[in-house]
Amino acid sequence: MKDLLAATMLIACALQAFAQEENSNNIAEKSTGYSLLWGGLETSTTSYIDTDSNDSSGVYLYVAPYIDYNHKSGFGMRIKSYTLPGGNNPGFYLTAISPYFARYNGWIFPYISYMRFILHDNPSIPYSPIPNEVYGHIRIKTRIVDPKAGIDIGFGEDKENNNENIADVNAFVGITHVYRINKLKGNRNNLLAVMPNVQLNAGTDRYYKFLRTTKYISQNTDANQMGNGNGGGNNSNGNGGSLPNQDAYTVSVENDFSLSNVEANLYIMYFFGDFSIEPSGSLYFPLRGDDRAPFGYWQLNLNYWLP
Repeated sequence: MKDLLAATMLIACALQAFAQEENSNNIAEKSTGYSLLWGGLETSTTSYIDTDSNDSSGVYLYVAPYIDYNHKSGFGMRIKSYTLPGGNNPGFYLTAISPYFARYNGWIFPYISYMRFILHDNPSIPYSPIPNEVYGHIRIKTRIVDPKAGIDIGFGEDKENNNENIADVNAFVGITHVYRINKLKGNRNNLLAVMPNVQLNAGTDRYYKFLRTTKYISQNTDANQMGNGNGGGNNSNGNGGSLPNQDAYTVSVENDFSLSNVEANLYIMYFFGDFSIEPSGSLYFPLRGDDRAPFGYWQLNLNYWLP
């Protein structure tokens, strides 16, 4: 029984990488009394500039090692560094440091975090003027479906406009729920959790950024779909055929706060021994811009849980 409870706690915390990196201790309803430390490796795609061909219309695989500590009080810290394993300019391009706090007593679960993005000088990755993020959401637990709502604010300085302070805002409402199987094939060390998620996003989407609720900007080639008309003319993801200047990071300065897209996600986590594997996929259905064809991205996380 003790081993099963510990494994359930590991699933609870492993799902923190999903749904805007929420720590899901609520799955086991044991948000106090446990502190956990784990490390992992994440991979997906990022917008990419081919500096040999001057083509900025593609994506490239990234690998991101990270370490996360979650104290039983609810406070936690995650450090993650992103690197290009190949291409024209292999090496690190971004490090993200994020202290956070979550509480899962009762049936209302708040989550809040601050993230600092440290940009490394890599000419194959578009520059972002937004190095700071403040994120928060509230999730309400029920037996069937969990409603949630949140806000994500990114801010920084516009180097093209006398270092003027700028900000991008994204807000969302949605529904989600965690479905778990505690035993597979009679082995209590094999655990499975599935988490579908659907949400409506509204925001400004003016700049290229790495915010957790706007990964459609940084992880695919169709970020210009988020703009009004043909965008602001300086799309960091590029339209192909020319190499964008590193200061050309505008998606569309014309974007006022409005509905931007409908997002659908599916997260899966399989735990075996001290390891877990977590594939996920996301689809976006744009609600503004000239091209409203759906687009998406995938992500894979591998974790090792320290005893």
